[in-house]
Amino acid sequence: MSKADLIIRESSKPIINKIIVSLLYAGFFTYTIYLFMHKDIWNHPDRWTVIILLSILLIIIFSSTFMSIASHSIHIRIEDKKIQHQYRVGVFRYKEVWQNLVDPEYISVFKNGGYYLINLWYQKNGILNLMALKNYDKAIEKGLLISEKLNIDLLDARERGHHKWVNKKATKEAGKIVYAD
Repeated sequence: MSKADLIIRESSKPIINKIIVSLLYAGFFTYTIYLFMHKDIWNHPDRWTVIILLSILLIIIFSSTFMSIASHSIHIRIEDKKIQHQYRVGVFRYKEVWQNLVDPEYISVFKNGGYYLINLWYQKNGILNLMALKNYDKAIEKGLLISEKLNIDLLDARERGHHKWVNKKATKEAGKIVYAD
């Protein structure tokens, strides 16, 4: 199996999200400029209260809108088992510090609502949600690819209480899911 890095990217957010968030910020900054230019906030007795409230409002707007426009990606370096999360908003990027992927145990594919979630289990109870797909076959295919790259087992957990380990080698040879006995 190739030792190339694994990068999982979230799809781009809808343009309507970006338009709505842009309108919110434009409204906030227009109102703030209006207050400072036309209402003489600098000489108002409660100027610090107004400035603090505007700052709190900006924090609320930022924290409530960030995830509706930001795209998330996970970068896993296979060679040294490191992981990094990255968030993108337009041309701006925020990359977290590389962290050790300590003791990856297995990949699980299970159904939650209308989606099949692919999770990486590590350090006994640690879970990292890697992706959600609507198609079961695609979910197993991606789970198999990730488990091969990380050299860990794959668990088919789509039916509650009926978890089965996938025989990766036999599955690749047969072209269909073969479970370990």
